[in-house]
Amino acid sequence: MKKRRLLLPATTLGLAAMLFGPANTSEGFSLIGDSLSLSQRDFRVYNNFSKAITNDNTTPDDNFPGWDGAEMAIWKACVEWNSELHGTGNGDPTQPGDLGSGGANFDASFQGAASGVGSSGNNIHSQVSGGSGGVLAYAEGGFSGAWRIRYYQTWDWQDGPTSPTLNEIDLQGVACHEYGHALGLGHSNVGGATMFPSISGSGAGQRSIAADDIAGIKAIYGSASSTKPRIFSTQLSGGLLTIQGEDFSGSNNQVWFTNQNTTSTGSNPFVKVTGVTSSGGGTQIVVNVPGNAGPGDVLVQKNSSSNSALSNAWPFDPSGNPPAPTITGLDPSSIPAVLEDVTTVTIEGNGLETVTDVRVGGASVPYTLTGAQALTVSLTTTSGIGSIPVEVDTLFGSGQTTLDVVANDPPGLVNNTPFIVPPQQANLTIGGKPGDTVFLATSLDQIPSVLAGVIASDIGANFSTITLVGAPTIGASGKATVLVNTGGLPAFSLIYFQAAAFDGTFPMTVSSVAQMIVF
Repeated sequence: MKKRRLLLPATTLGLAAMLFGPANTSEGFSLIGDSLSLSQRDFRVYNNFSKAITNDNTTPDDNFPGWDGAEMAIWKACVEWNSELHGTGNGDPTQPGDLGSGGANFDASFQGAASGVGSSGNNIHSQVSGGSGGVLAYAEGGFSGAWRIRYYQTWDWQDGPTSPTLNEIDLQGVACHEYGHALGLGHSNVGGATMFPSISGSGAGQRSIAADDIAGIKAIYGSASSTKPRIFSTQLSGGLLTIQGEDFSGSNNQVWFTNQNTTSTGSNPFVKVTGVTSSGGGTQIVVNVPGNAGPGDVLVQKNSSSNSALSNAWPFDPSGNPPAPTITGLDPSSIPAVLEDVTTVTIEGNGLETVTDVRVGGASVPYTLTGAQALTVSLTTTSGIGSIPVEVDTLFGSGQTTLDVVANDPPGLVNNTPFIVPPQQANLTIGGKPGDTVFLATSLDQIPSVLAGVIASDIGANFSTITLVGAPTIGASGKATVLVNTGGLPAFSLIYFQAAAFDGTFPMTVSSVAQMIVF
């Protein structure tokens, strides 16, 4: 049986009684009764984690520029509560494309590294020595918009991005829970919620906030306003940053940056440019990047102090925009013209983590990011033999290569009408080498028919129940279409199809078997 570990002990919070008090009447979440003002949206990390496992993720991520290890893991944990996706939302393989799920008038500002653990009001994540039974970590402070989060040194904190193994504890998942307390949330009585008071296993499941957590943060800060400023993209040229978005004020905006310096615990770490005007009806801001701005996030506060005045957090690196992606390979590098099932192609390259769209043959296709240097796409059809473009768009440009589409050998067979009501015609696509004649046969029996040295079919019961229904010649595209009349077929029967290619030599090669149910 997996051990269950308490995330927050009653003895470590001044408001612990409220945290463990009754939940809201109609919800599982509970509220501390406090919230963070715009002056308390910062968080920092004092990286005193003593075990190598907590800082062994050194793979760069353009959604989280300039940081790795424990800082990156905690940064990811905090942005999960933000109003919308952080950049493309990628960076966590356990929730690809979904980092930033709060949907409330709340966004946090990552302010980099602190010089120490600080006090309970300095908004710093850090390790604390020793342990406390089954307790992993705790949030402390009288809150009122200030907090501190500590992680017990006794545990093996793993910094991701993959899920922990063995006895490791997921730093990102636990940090996401503890930061929820800093935002004003108590514990939830809904199992599976990030704010549930205990975890089973490593805690990686707490990385992604659940519906109850989202309801809780919206109860505190309100649902994200339609007039909340939003950043869509940034472009750096020299020291001048252009921010594209919407709903910026005409004047007196503030642009927030991440501090590049390690800041003292009691100081105000914010890097802000104030009195900034916008153009284009509140859609563009151009600002000089301050000398102490470092890699992290950029946010815009419009001319207001309400919760809805602060924009989403957008990844920013003052050293310049990352280069456009490059594609170094495809696996497989070629696919048949007729795909008998969903075909997965892995795209390998660099700078793929901020992917926004993948197109194959000009059409957008489903994709899954599997790491900073790989993503997979699912293909169900092709236009025919030839080379087709594969294009990957990211926040910072596009990369392109080509995928070879080759003739099916042996022939391919796809039934486009697997369920049919006569007299509707069955529609089948056959793939093969251009110029080949392909014989399409049907049978009620999936019992082989074999003529030694000539053909070995999987249907027809030794040719006793097999019927030839078409003999097309494969065209230049590597495909042929056959329409089969279904009148007279018995109702509620299962019909089998198979194609055999003839190129003038024997034995003939055959396709896999396709099926059709008659109603």
